[in-house]
Amino acid sequence: MNKKMIKLLAVIGAFLLNTLLLALVGKLVVPEEWSKNFTLTCVVSILQEIEVTALFVLLSAKVFKIKINIGRKNLVRGIFWYGLVMCIAVAVNFAMSYAKPERSIATALPFVLFVLISMMCVGVGEEVVLRGAIFGACREYFGESKKGIYLSVIISALVFGCWHLCNLLFTPDLIVATITQVIYAAEVGIIFAVVYYRSENLLPCIILHGLFDFANYFWICFANNVNDAVNVQNTTDINIASALVLIAMCLPFVISGLWQLRTVFKNKSENSN
Repeated sequence: MNKKMIKLLAVIGAFLLNTLLLALVGKLVVPEEWSKNFTLTCVVSILQEIEVTALFVLLSAKVFKIKINIGRKNLVRGIFWYGLVMCIAVAVNFAMSYAKPERSIATALPFVLFVLISMMCVGVGEEVVLRGAIFGACREYFGESKKGIYLSVIISALVFGCWHLCNLLFTPDLIVATITQVIYAAEVGIIFAVVYYRSENLLPCIILHGLFDFANYFWICFANNVNDAVNVQNTTDINIASALVLIAMCLPFVISGLWQLRTVFKNKSENSN
């Protein structure tokens, strides 16, 4: 087993161990009634994502020696061109989750901003780990060849998808919904990895990820009883037909990601001839 394989396994192992520790803290330390309070759930989520981000930025820089690129480079192109399919998905998410507002914009605005910050923190934490550290470690191991990048994209996406199985620890009754989330998260993971690869900047992925999650909760922020609205969403499993529709709706992420990679390597081949 060479050093690059050991590094890849160490990064994934560190991620899984940290996830397990956070889950144990959530089960043993955080009061159960907090799970029914959306504000407190968001606070816990923000703290967890700060811990995850700080830990993996430190590990990537000092231990694994993996460079995570975050800045202004290709920011607009990364969001609106490489990530075009995600932009469309965010707009669709906003539209499909619409619920008639029960509160005015002025009243709901502080909570809307709070939820936006919470979801952006999720985007930062998950992208730093999955695309920054794990995808980066995959690229070191598999190399920068066409085959290597394809494998890196797919494996990092599969890790991202399978990681969502942890949700069963907190919502064991949502079996179909969780398995569906595992599959469509893997689909989403493909386009995020491609956006990062093409833009050489993690920031577009962070912004798109945060907005994608935020769209699910935007209209809920205008409910008179936010906790009831969220609890209904988080305690109701979906049927098989709905699951298949969600998975099918996420196929454009896979198609766009793989098509972009094909185009990149086709252009590289033509330029080298």
